[in-house]
Amino acid sequence: MTDTCSNQDISQTKITGLAGTSYIDKTQNAKVFTSTSPDLSFFGPVDRVYRSLPQDTTSIVVAGRPRLDVVRDNLRDTVVWNPWKEGAEAMGDFAPKDGYKRMVCVESGAVDGWIGLEAQDAFEAGQAFRARI
Repeated sequence: MTDTCSNQDISQTKITGLAGTSYIDKTQNAKVFTSTSPDLSFFGPVDRVYRSLPQDTTSIVVAGRPRLDVVRDNLRDTVVWNPWKEGAEAMGDFAPKDGYKRMVCVESGAVDGWIGLEAQDAFEAGQAFRARI
């Protein structure tokens, strides 16, 4: 989970690097959509799996300034999540309850399908965070 630092208004936060990719929207019964906007902004709950991103970096931009890059290594998907007010209130371990205004979760993964391994095979992957403050 990434706090958007001094910003107290998630509506000033955008995620870049997702344009033109398909995503599974878990807030809409896991329907698949294609991202047409160059940025993802937050004005309600977001729970998406962006599939097979062509580039390896997704960036968090706050008030027009790049703040953090999430760099994938051998992982094809990126999850973006913010529960919004109703979701935060429904989670017993989400605190403070208005914390959704200051956070966004951006994480790499192999979410949209299994990675199969045969006996003696190995799989290595990871993610790195690059601060741009």
